[in-house]
Amino acid sequence: MTTVFHDYKDKVAFNKEKAGKIALAETPHSRTTLWCLLPGQHIHPHVHAGDHIWVILEGVGNFLGDTPREVAPGTVLIAPEGIAHGIENTGQEGLVFVSISAG
Repeated sequence: MTTVFHDYKDKVAFNKEKAGKIALAETPHSRTTLWCLLPGQHIHPHVHAGDHIWVILEGVGNFLGDTPREVAPGTVLIAPEGIAHGIENTGQEGLVFVSISAG
């Protein structure tokens, strides 16, 4: 596999029916996904094997998990393996973030 580069803005795609999930890359040790949520959309708290890292790029929302809090562009959060994590778009515009699943 070679190094992969993306301009996330070229990949943003919203879906009126459910949170948009765009696969960016998958390696033997990680998976990178771009999530796009319209106002009011959410991802229910859930648990995975492996760590999850989310980087908020656009919009605002609430992290739903062990430490609920507001997130905004520039927020980086790390949900360790076995910790529930979810998110809801509480803003008036799209919420866009990168999710990196490791493990």
